[in-house]
Amino acid sequence: MKFFSTTGLLDFFTPAYKRPVDDHIIQDETTTRLINDTERLLKRMTENATGKNERKNIRRRQKDWDIRVKINYNYIRLIVADTKNSRSPIHKRLRIVCYRKYIKSSNGMGKIKEATIHYLKDGRTHVRSLLNVSHFKGILYGIHQLDLAYVGTKSTEVSLERLSGHEQQLKSEHANDIRVLVQEAKRYVQAMDTLSIDPMLDNRLQRILTHVGKLEDDFQLFDFEDKHTVRRLLREDIPNLMGAFFALSKQNQLEQRDNVFVSLSKMELSLIRLLEELEKTKIERMNHVMRLQELRYGATEKLNDE
Repeated sequence: MKFFSTTGLLDFFTPAYKRPVDDHIIQDETTTRLINDTERLLKRMTENATGKNERKNIRRRQKDWDIRVKINYNYIRLIVADTKNSRSPIHKRLRIVCYRKYIKSSNGMGKIKEATIHYLKDGRTHVRSLLNVSHFKGILYGIHQLDLAYVGTKSTEVSLERLSGHEQQLKSEHANDIRVLVQEAKRYVQAMDTLSIDPMLDNRLQRILTHVGKLEDDFQLFDFEDKHTVRRLLREDIPNLMGAFFALSKQNQLEQRDNVFVSLSKMELSLIRLLEELEKTKIERMNHVMRLQELRYGATEKLNDE
């Protein structure tokens, strides 16, 4: 007899448009760049806001996608769509509609009226939800910041709220897939943009992410302890350090900057050591393969010579 799990039963009775979109639909390189570009556009709109509550329509066209942001007195609408020239394997259309916070709010933000993704697969049109999908947390926070900016509120607290959201997402990620953790860590670091992070610290964080990126393809070659070290660095060490740093006043941040820099430098040195060990492992593996080839085919050559 076949039994359904609790999760399976919930999925069975949940309407398709309320189910979260599957990861493989949104994890290709083109869609990742689309999401990042959308976040950057929302950030620029927030920075350029005059503080007046006014209507605004912005459109950004690229070769692969088209982004539209519409602001009125009741809603903020975001529509993002792949163009016919998009290199994404599955063309899609994202639609997010949020109430203005002063109209209707939830958890301190404008209540989300709609957050869906529409795409064509296997000859059928599918609709899925973007709520509780980690890849779109940055966009939702960007809309929230934009909402506040259009009523004259550009506060550091909003940026800290966004950073905290990314921190929670990073720490709740239990997958062993290093690529997922690296992606979440990049989003966490990107969320610091609006907090005027010191260039020295930002540079060190970017270097750490670059080093981790070099470990992705051969991550399976590490032993358990080294894998745990890298995962802990991404999931706990960086967000714990930077979260504590940004919770300080500007004066105390200035006083603690050098200490934070030293801590980040130690993390980077640890990753450099792992990269060097990885290269040694790859060389040893290559030498082993060459010895094996010699054993297998060297004897054949001798027989042919005889």
